[in-house]
Amino acid sequence: MKKSKIIIILIVIVIIAFVFFILLKRNGNNDLNLNKNSSQPVSISDSIEKNCIGFDIGMPEEIEMVSQIGWGWIRPNLGVFSWGYIEPEKNKFDFYMTDKYVQMAQKKNIAILATIFPYADWDQQQCHGNECVVSSQDISYPEVKMDWKLGIPKSRCIPCNYDDYQNFIIKLVERYDGDGVDDMPGLTIPIKYWEILNEPEMHGVDMNFFKGNADEYVEIFNKTRNFIKEACPDCKILHAGAAGVQDYMLAYWEKIFSGKIDFDIGNIHFIKRTDLSTLNVKDFKALLQKNGLDKEIWVTEAEYESEDEIPWSVRNALNAGASKIFFTQFKVGQFGLPLNGEYSSTLKDISLECGN
Repeated sequence: MKKSKIIIILIVIVIIAFVFFILLKRNGNNDLNLNKNSSQPVSISDSIEKNCIGFDIGMPEEIEMVSQIGWGWIRPNLGVFSWGYIEPEKNKFDFYMTDKYVQMAQKKNIAILATIFPYADWDQQQCHGNECVVSSQDISYPEVKMDWKLGIPKSRCIPCNYDDYQNFIIKLVERYDGDGVDDMPGLTIPIKYWEILNEPEMHGVDMNFFKGNADEYVEIFNKTRNFIKEACPDCKILHAGAAGVQDYMLAYWEKIFSGKIDFDIGNIHFIKRTDLSTLNVKDFKALLQKNGLDKEIWVTEAEYESEDEIPWSVRNALNAGASKIFFTQFKVGQFGLPLNGEYSSTLKDISLECGN
């Protein structure tokens, strides 16, 4: 009798131990999945948000100078966030280049405005032909320089398969949105601002960012915006940078703003012409208001002919309604990093205008 009781007790102990082991293993797997797919949510600091000055960088090495001058934003220009560069083959994703930009920027306490180009050659080939391919003279024709992919894919019509494009956008935005789910490992400064394409109204031999008309841009914008908001409801969307305020440019954007797109931030460029006094903000704001749009405005490209023009035009643009300004050159008249490391002297304290 005594022996049988001992056997029963041992069996109960074995059963309890087995159940405990199963529960422990299950919890352990959950922890592994949590560590793999989740992290603590992160956000852009107030100090960066309040910094109103950024730079259109062509190479990641320029991030160091952006930090040195004291600016808070970069706009990688052009191809970093191109669909075909991140997903070179269907369902094969390579985030090396975008991860590198994000890592280098956040190390210097800099946030990113990311410009999406909805082109992948493998997608374009499904429904488009040579009519969508830009000239090799195009300023953003794809090339590889120092192991970095520059420019944007050469075929530039609307996507052929929006299901594939949606899959790309959601994976891209989810990786950098900072919500703690499927984020890039080590993410500390998320990407919360997304620009959909660039200067779609430009159709020259040497500058053609989009092979399509205004209605097709509306189609791309609306789908991309919805895909982004699906992954990141609190992300802010900019329409493509308007090239300027010349009559044909304003007419192009008039078609788009006539109740056809829903964006968070207006986006205008100033490249040495038209309204230097406000960096084209005054006329662009008037166009927005004409269409019942009361929106924040960013000048995402500001390019000058003289250093003397910078301080007062920045001040006027901010007073006219701009909330951020991105320069295209560290030294007036010269693209890229200055060989001697010097930059236009008027840029050093320009971010002090942000609080005025």
